[in-house]
Amino acid sequence: MADSDITVTIQGDKELVAKLRGFIGSDGVNLKRGLGASGLYLTKFFSGEVFASRGGVIGKPWPRLNDSYAAWKARRWPGRPPLIQSGEMLRSFQFKDSARKLELWNSSDHFEFHQDGTRHIPQRMMMRIDQQRAARVVKYMIGDITEQMDKADLL
Repeated sequence: MADSDITVTIQGDKELVAKLRGFIGSDGVNLKRGLGASGLYLTKFFSGEVFASRGGVIGKPWPRLNDSYAAWKARRWPGRPPLIQSGEMLRSFQFKDSARKLELWNSSDHFEFHQDGTRHIPQRMMMRIDQQRAARVVKYMIGDITEQMDKADLL
């Protein structure tokens, strides 16, 4: 069994068992609303608070660029660097949700260099699920399941 598999065993009152089996269905519980809300929240968070705090909000403050690279970058792009000027990386956070899966990514060609710390760029983590974000995702999921159970007359 994979780490993400969930097994539910239902025993007890026959009417309740039938309702719960109907609720879960043969394909499992549809978590699309909770996952979609989580994806929207996280992509806005990564492109907003993480950038504004330069990684501080997720406990991974961005290190300074080395002096020679910072000087070269300032000469090449006076004022604000091109990715900040264009907003490309900020607008490139995306997600895809389905009934039981959420995928998050940044489609900018430059993203991996920053996230992983490659080439001349020290690691400047932009996507990280810390404890506070995990708790928020859990709230979205609980809300989705609770709403579905209420509609199925299980609460």
